[in-house]
Amino acid sequence: MKTLNLSKNLQKKFNHLQDILKSYESMLVGFSGGVDSTLLSYVAHNILAQKSLITTINSEFYPKIELEETLKIAKVLNIPLKILELKVLNHSDVIKNDKLRCKYCKTFLFKQLIELKDKQGLNYVCDGSNMDDLNDYRPGFEAIKQLGIKSPLIEANINKNEIREIAQELNLPNWDKPSQACLASRIPYDTSISLDILKQIEKAEKILVELGYKTYRVRQHNDIARIEIHPDDFSQFMQKHSEFINKEFKKLNYNYVCLDLKGYVSGSLNGILKKSS
Repeated sequence: MKTLNLSKNLQKKFNHLQDILKSYESMLVGFSGGVDSTLLSYVAHNILAQKSLITTINSEFYPKIELEETLKIAKVLNIPLKILELKVLNHSDVIKNDKLRCKYCKTFLFKQLIELKDKQGLNYVCDGSNMDDLNDYRPGFEAIKQLGIKSPLIEANINKNEIREIAQELNLPNWDKPSQACLASRIPYDTSISLDILKQIEKAEKILVELGYKTYRVRQHNDIARIEIHPDDFSQFMQKHSEFINKEFKKLNYNYVCLDLKGYVSGSLNGILKKSS
């Protein structure tokens, strides 16, 4: 791999990451299209080649626009990609959407990846979790650790900003892509999840994407759409797009369309859990 213009400390971490992947000898990587799993997939493919299997799970929780972008990234980086089609809404524990929803979902999804790994005769399943993921409420992360999933970026002590820095040096096309999360993260806990709700949210967020917003969430509270965008985009939103967005969202059967004045907050629905704990 080419020499990178990194600080001495970060280069040391990156070298350690490469050594970790070499030590695995073979691996399956869960590739979501985010910068974390892109970096991991790219490095794994370059080090292990055919002994790495880069796999994207396509489910009801995965927006079509994200799948399309993931396919484009894999093509640009010349990474062979396997798409695994799974149905998460067949599982009642996931649909009821309690505070452990992510644990139930990740357990199901990663068990399928483990089965695929075993069929392919590979040693490990790896995900793109990084050091910053240790600081939030993530029951899904707890689940994959219980399953023995490897998180090489954590093993190498690499955080999100460092991932972006390495990815930029490697010319990865999505090095500055905002963090994404599954569509279920837009629905408050204890609100049952349905395919209709997921499609409604997906269509609403697609409107924001087509208007040029890069940082966004549409949190659904029954018939209310609560839009989170970066505060720097507030002026543009109100002056240019608010009337159009309100009209288009009403077509999606939202009775009320609101802009959250705090702006985008990753995992904002987890705040309720912190207050109740």
